[in-house]
Order: sequence, then structure tokens, then C-alpha cells
Amino acid sequence: MPSASPDSFAALVATADAVGATRSRLEKVAAVAARLSATGDAALPVAARFFAGHAFPPTAACTTQVGPALVRQAIAALADADAAHLGARAVALGDAGDVAGEALAARPSAGLGLVAVAARLAALAAAPGTTARRALLVELLGETSGREARLLVRLLLGELRIGLKAAQVEEAIARAFGRPLADVRRATQLAGDVGEVALLARRDALATARLRLFHPLGFMLAQPLPTPDAIVAALPAPFAVEDKYDGIRVQAHVAGGRVALFSRTLDDVTARFPEVVAAVAGLGEGVVVDGELLAVDAAAPTRALPFQQLQQRLGRKAPGAALLARVPVGLAAFDLLAHAGVLVVDEPWRARRARLEALTWPAAGAWPAPVRLLSDAAGIDAAFAAARAAGNEGLIVKEAGSSYAAGRRGGAWIKLKRALATLDVVVVAVERGHGRRRAVLSDYTFAVRAGDDDPTLRVVGKAFTGLTDAEILALTARFEALTLERHGGWQRVRPEVVLEVTFDVVQPSARHDSGYALRFPRIVRVRDDKPPSEIDTLARVAALAGGR
Repeated sequence: MPSASPDSFAALVATADAVGATRSRLEKVAAVAARLSATGDAALPVAARFFAGHAFPPTAACTTQVGPALVRQAIAALADADAAHLGARAVALGDAGDVAGEALAARPSAGLGLVAVAARLAALAAAPGTTARRALLVELLGETSGREARLLVRLLLGELRIGLKAAQVEEAIARAFGRPLADVRRATQLAGDVGEVALLARRDALATARLRLFHPLGFMLAQPLPTPDAIVAALPAPFAVEDKYDGIRVQAHVAGGRVALFSRTLDDVTARFPEVVAAVAGLGEGVVVDGELLAVDAAAPTRALPFQQLQQRLGRKAPGAALLARVPVGLAAFDLLAHAGVLVVDEPWRARRARLEALTWPAAGAWPAPVRLLSDAAGIDAAFAAARAAGNEGLIVKEAGSSYAAGRRGGAWIKLKRALATLDVVVVAVERGHGRRRAVLSDYTFAVRAGDDDPTLRVVGKAFTGLTDAEILALTARFEALTLERHGGWQRVRPEVVLEVTFDVVQPSARHDSGYALRFPRIVRVRDDKPPSEIDTLARVAALAGGR
């Protein structure tokens, strides 16, 4: 067997296995840093991208076009296995990568280099059809060991499942080459490609990174606090107070006559909202705006309608004229990330807000979200009541001097939501209902993350109320496609569907592995705008339980 050179795919796989075997953030970062520092210049960008879970530079806007079915076909061809058997193993193991590793365990490694693997993935993306892609995939998997095949399949399907976040890859780059983490993170924001940034860090050239538009930048997140008094204690006065809207978060990029809209899940949703594209097209050159997409009242185009109205638009990639007229959408903009082609996230909020207001806003379709400066709990109370009366979720309170910390949930932005507490959770199991719901999957067991740096899921409850029959029917089809295991009417599913749930109280419970249970949980809505990596954590549940 060929030895694993520092630039080989096998060496990266060995490090990925070590990363997946530990829960320690420091150990994960140290292992990745060691691998990056030992990797040569040509392979370094590939290694950094692969550790971040990217088959290609995010700015390339291409995919391998490989799905689970094509993977199973390739494995079946190589392992001389029955497709039905592989399907059963996929259900049992719950991971297509594990299926590949098991089926191809006896195969030797051909010692592929990282650069060669990247070239093969590029060929997959450029292949003219399914037949050509299948042949290329069979050829590629045929040159990997079982361990290599497992990681390769996971990379192809977009999830490494080793507990490594993009932020940790940035930390590893900083550690590997002795650069300030802040400089690495800023360069990543500018370039949009952690692979390019790794090479710049090695060359001590992070300062040369320039803003590249039309790739999604990380979104800044807000930390929940329970009361106005807690907010006043946490932030210096005066602080900025905005309504928290019940829509979906988007980022608008505008330059050179082009507009692109990216969702919080970093997906390109431009074609779904043509009226917003038209509204923001004249904002300026080299502009990146952060805001909320809202269904709006045609007679009062800055008044938000309930989220249920917006949901009619979310599943349509190319809405027709009738739907556009029936459910108009607008953008309430509340921050500015780039102006005149220059990243401005390091400026204080008050300076970014002044730039935002100075943009050339249209008469309708997009507007700066209203904001006020307040200093006390009474002002927050009054603003919260006004926001709720307007049909909005609550408030976002911001430190006026804070920078825009993309991708992180710090203490500079705080959210105060509806009086009843809510949690963002992910569904891990489903069951068929009873009576008129016996034909659909209507009972959902859900979980939270064990911690910010620990993706282990811990069950906190089960809910079966709050959704309409149409929503349950649509979710039934989704859960059938996500099913990993069946026992009678119970099905374990891939944890991809995020829900917002409300409840009476959180109480200690030995029934769930979290140690807690929600009393009288009810589903508020499906959160397709939020990835599972951003659901609430066990610490949030414990806080709602009073720290018990």
C-alpha cells in the first residue's frame, strides 16, 4: 500500500477520523492545524476546504450533482452488492458514508493526492449527465480505501459529520501559521474561501484579501435574554432597539447591475423574490445589506403580514404572476456589511446604520427597518408592546458601538421574543397520528444540541399540535424521504427539519437523555430558514428550567 504523504487524501482522512473521535474543541483545532501546517502549497487550499465540508470553493457556485441514489449505484457496482441490501444498510447505519466504508472496507487505497481528488470532483461537476457522473464516481471510489470512501461520500453529500465547524477551521489556520484569528476571520469574510485564506495565512498575506461579492457572508446572531432588566444590565446605554420580524433573514448583494439574495442557510434564493431584486437594484455599487424578507400589505407596503402568508412563497423557486400579486414581499433592511465594495463590518453599529440610511432607497419593496435609541427597561417594555401590537415577534436590541461579528452569537445583539418562551429544535423521530391523522406523520420527537461546540442531540420533548393539516401532509413527505429506521409506526429520521416550539414550563425528567422535558409543547412553525447547526442548546433549556 502506498504510504500516506502529507498531501494525500489518506492523510487528511486520518486527521478527520481523529477529529471525529474527540469532543474536545482544542484537540479538534490542534489536529487540523497540524495537518494544514504539514500540507504543501498546492494541496493546502483543498485540505482547508475539505475540512470545512466544501468540495469546491464556495465562490465557485457549483456542485458535484451527486446524490444518495447515485452513491448507492456506484457502491453496488464496486462491491457487487444488491441495491436493496445497500438501502437496508443505509437505514440501519443512518449514514451513506458509513455504508460506503463498510461495503468497500477490503479495497486498498491508490494513494490519491488531495489535488487529484479535487480535480476528480471538478470533473464530476462538469459531467454532462447521470451516466457520465456515475462512471466517474465508480472510478473515483474504486481508487479509495473504505475509510477514504466514507469521508469522500460524506463530502459529496455535504456533511462530514466529524463535529467540526467552519469557525474551528479558521482557528486551525490561525494556529497552524501563527496568525491572529481576527485577521483570518476577516480575510475569510472578504475572500469567501477558507482554502484561499489558508494559503494567504501561510504566506503572511492576509492583509491582501479583497472583498469578493456574490458569496454569502456569515450572519451575525442574537443572544436571547428573558427580560428588559436583563438587557439593560447587559448593554451600555443608549442601545439601538428594532422590531424582531417574523420573516426570513436574507443578505442582498448589489454590484455591476447584478443582485443576489442569500438566505440564512447560505442558499441563493434570488429567483424566488423578483420584486425584492428589483427594489434593491438601485441601492448603490458594491453593497451588501442584511435584513428580513416579509410578506407585506399591498396597501401599506412596509407593514409586515403574518409568517403564514410568507410561507406561500418559500417553496416556490419561480413564483408566477398570480402568486406575486397575491403575496407581495419586501425587505426590511437593518444592517450594512459592505459599502462601495469595501467591507464595513468592523465599523460600529451607529456608523453602519448611518451608511444604511444614506443609500438610495426605492419608494416601495425595500426600506431601512425603523430603529430607536433607548436607555432603560421601561422603554424596552413599551417598544416590546408596540412590536407585538404590530404583529411582530418582539425586539432585537443592539449595542450601538458594536461591530458586526459574522457567524457568531455574542452579547452585542440581544433578542427579546414573545412572552411565552420558545426553543428552536430539530426533529429526530416521527410517528403516525391517530383518528383522522392515522395516515400522516404528525407526532414529532425533537432535540436540542448538547452545546455550542457539541453537535450531539439531546431529546427534550414531543409535540403534535400547532401545524395545519396541509403543513403536516407536506412534512410527512419530507420525513418519509429522511427516514433512517422504522419500528411499526415509529420512524427515526435524519435531523434536518427545524421547528420552533413553545411550551408551559421546562421541568427535570429522567425520560429524555437531556434530563429535561417541555410541559405542554406546541409547534409554532417550521423553521426552514434555520439550519440544524443553529438550534438551541442544552444550556438554554437549563436556563429556562431555572438552572435546575
